[in-house]
Amino acid sequence: MKPQAFTFKEENLLDSIITPISTRQSVVLCRGFKLVCQQANVRALWDTGATGSSISRGLARHLGLEIIDMCQVRGVSGVQPSPVYLVDILLPSNVEISNVRVTEFLDNGNFDILIGMEIITLGDFAISNKDKKTIVSFRTPPSDNPIDFLQEINESSNQNVF
Repeated sequence: MKPQAFTFKEENLLDSIITPISTRQSVVLCRGFKLVCQQANVRALWDTGATGSSISRGLARHLGLEIIDMCQVRGVSGVQPSPVYLVDILLPSNVEISNVRVTEFLDNGNFDILIGMEIITLGDFAISNKDKKTIVSFRTPPSDNPIDFLQEINESSNQNVF
């Protein structure tokens, strides 16, 4: 797989990672069932505490998404039944994650997609906060040189020993 990556920069410290993305019903599903495949530019919350990704009810309706399954979702309000949709997630810099199973959440006004660990673990995800500015970077597939800050510090310390 050819490496793909994007970086998102903010001029201040962020208390949550929300990036611009695009999404649409899975192109594979659209072609297979001759569906209209609409796309929308939205805001996505990156949530390392979520095992799976989700889409707001309003966006699912706006895109005319077809329900492909139902499942039980465990969240802050307990276990709830939820429709499941199949979407393509289009991250900045043309990073495309195809055929993602997403569950539905009630609109909250802050974001329309929640990106969970099943996407984050497809690659490397880093957050930097130098000079009180947040930089988020994601690449897929993972690098052959994994991020290891402890190793970096240890190697730097060993180089300065005389």
